[in-house]
Formats: sequence, C-alpha cells, structure tokens
Amino acid sequence: MPNRALRLSTRAFVQVRAPMGAFDATLGNVSPGGARLLGVPDRMLRISDWVAIHAAGLSLSAEVRWHFDDTCGVMFEEPLTDYHISLILAARGLY
Repeated sequence: MPNRALRLSTRAFVQVRAPMGAFDATLGNVSPGGARLLGVPDRMLRISDWVAIHAAGLSLSAEVRWHFDDTCGVMFEEPLTDYHISLILAARGLY
C-alpha cells in the first residue's frame, strides 16, 4: 500500500469558486498535496473541475479528485508549504 501524506485535521472555513458558482465550505483536513472539503452544495462540483479555494488569505488552485454526498477531495495544483498549512490551521473558525 502506498504511503499517504499526513493529513492534518482542521475545521477552517473557506470560500470555493467553481465552474458552477461560488460557495462556502469547511476544510475537513489538509496536506501539502490536497484537502477534503465538507459542506459542498448539491451539483456544485464534478470530478476533474478546477476550483479556487480561498483560505486564510491564500488563493489555492485545486482539481476535484473525488466527490461523495456533500464531501469532496481536491489535489492542489502546487503543493502547499509548511507555512501555508500553518496559516490554514491557525485560521480555523475565524470566518
């Protein structure tokens, strides 16, 4: 089984801009390579959509890799640095 990147649990509030429109969501976890979004409205995202995630003053480009109910997984276009992850973790609950 391949090694998975360490996923850090968070409840940071984010805004997502997607092809079907913008919506608010919550990051359930984050790693350098991707994140899990919670609270995705029905029919707002499809697998392979590119989205912009606005979190903690950052704008992150990501591709939707999987989607189930109101949850999806995204892979960032560029891996996050430790600094970016620390900003996101510090921002949970601030919006």
